[in-house]
Amino acid sequence: MAKDIKKRSASHIYFGVDKDTGVSRHISEVASGAKCNCKCAICGESFEARKGTERKHHFAHVSNYECMYAGEVAVYLGLADVFKKLKKIRLPAIVLRFLTWKADEIIREAHDIQIDEVLYECQKLAYPPMLQVYAGKSRLRIILDFDNYYESSDKAELIAEAKREDYSILMYSMPNINKGDFSPDRLTRMVTDGQQAYWVLSELGEFWKEKFCEIAKTPKKYRGGYLCPISISGKNFAEYRKCDYCEYNISKDWDCRCIAGEGIRHKDDFKKSEDERRATIEKIRLKNETPIQKIETAYSAERPRRFAKSYPKPIAKKVYSTPSPPTNNELEHAYQNIAARFNPAAEEKTVDEYGRRWIKCKICGKIKQDNQMASYGGVGGINLGICSDCSRNGHRL
Repeated sequence: MAKDIKKRSASHIYFGVDKDTGVSRHISEVASGAKCNCKCAICGESFEARKGTERKHHFAHVSNYECMYAGEVAVYLGLADVFKKLKKIRLPAIVLRFLTWKADEIIREAHDIQIDEVLYECQKLAYPPMLQVYAGKSRLRIILDFDNYYESSDKAELIAEAKREDYSILMYSMPNINKGDFSPDRLTRMVTDGQQAYWVLSELGEFWKEKFCEIAKTPKKYRGGYLCPISISGKNFAEYRKCDYCEYNISKDWDCRCIAGEGIRHKDDFKKSEDERRATIEKIRLKNETPIQKIETAYSAERPRRFAKSYPKPIAKKVYSTPSPPTNNELEHAYQNIAARFNPAAEEKTVDEYGRRWIKCKICGKIKQDNQMASYGGVGGINLGICSDCSRNGHRL
């Protein structure tokens, strides 16, 4: 039994059922008054066509009985006839969406399908009626939403019933029943252009939603968040607030159902190899971690300088270069200079430019270095002495 959702009183009626043929008739197609030969699609009571000059043309019960939803049900009946004549319907695109996704993913583009069969059934005083179209093995229920009649809770009940009975639901946004144009021509345009149609439940859409949900996993909690395959917080984890807005989190609640671990984000990712998916996730992870790594590297380089004690720089020792030793020619030249100007009576020591001290032997008269003298010096003879050679020969002062 179809779900009954009734919330308000009667309204204007624009379709009636021909008493002779059982075909729906629009108010514009019938004669005025009782000559319309029509009855109510819900209760079966006779109609009269009210086609005056002051109010919008409509049907009314002869008894003035206000049959609730008769106007809406009559439009359903008229739409059923449109489907039977057209034998096709324009379906809107089927999209996959999750709360965190910035854009919907199209599963199937808008397209036309051929109708094999139309089923219309309305139990007495029930609402909404059951209007279904069949295309191959697929079954599609059509629901008209007059003036935003259905709330979220109503749609939830309709969806639950559709899942039990295994069919999809296509809903049309309709104007207020007392203000809109519901002529056969207008209903035909509505069906063929598909602009007013939207999915309440698509079996194909549900298939893909379940496919994504099957691979989603809740990551292990870590610090103030979860371990994250794409390092959305810059390290190997994600803060709770980052998970809440991550497009790889397909949870409906304030938790994490992550699909990044499988490398899946789009429908076509299911066709890729595991290696391709892993490579994509690794690329995203590195991209997310790079800014943090740069900051950490810069901080590590700055830390020793910022926290080191401030000591004065040590004074570098002055390095003196060692002069190269004089050559034999240079030494001989220095000796010749000393010998030429040697003064035995000088009161100061006789020293050449290389620091060598020179003494004159009193015995042999030769001028020799102090290391070649056996004895030298004394009062009045600081530059005089006896050389080692003369001393060995027995000479003494």
